[in-house]
Amino acid sequence: MRNTILMIFMTVLGAVRVSAQFYTITRESGIKPAQVQETAVPADNKERTEIDTITEVAKDIQPTLFKKQSYNNLKVRNSDNSASLKTKIRNNSLPALTIPNLYAEIIRNGILYPKVVLAQAILETGWFRSPVCLDKHNLFGLTNPRTGKYYEFEHWTESVRAYYTKVQYKYKGGNYLLWLRDIGYAEDPEYIRSVIRVLKQLRERDI
Repeated sequence: MRNTILMIFMTVLGAVRVSAQFYTITRESGIKPAQVQETAVPADNKERTEIDTITEVAKDIQPTLFKKQSYNNLKVRNSDNSASLKTKIRNNSLPALTIPNLYAEIIRNGILYPKVVLAQAILETGWFRSPVCLDKHNLFGLTNPRTGKYYEFEHWTESVRAYYTKVQYKYKGGNYLLWLRDIGYAEDPEYIRSVIRVLKQLRERDI
């Protein structure tokens, strides 16, 4: 009887050892969920450098918030006050197109990132010498999406206001230069780099 009990005990103990050995083997072997290694995808160095440059420049051009103070009688071309605007133009009561006046007008209209917008106007007009600027008073190359033709304004100050109503009103935040690139403001793929170059020139001139 004692031998029988001993045999049963040894059999059970052996089964437990085998079970423990099997668990250890399976746990330490490859029988477990495979770990997926995340491989870093190398970024395009050129694009990374461009974004870094844009970010660095953007630090220097934080938005300036001002209360909108546009001229009382300055409305869009086809408004009821167009005659009044023409009278003001004839009387030279509206400001001449200069960098300080343009910058002040951008701020007066409550436009964000005024230095970027100033640089855009300079770039688009070739420092105020392009036919679109001289003949149509259009500082930003704004075109009518229905006709594809440039908008014409009675005075360049109207063009500044139009920049807000036709472009910047869509801006919801983030890096403004990257936003201009993403909305396809210009067809030139080098447009943002060109804006940055003008910004640097303005900085060198202490503007």
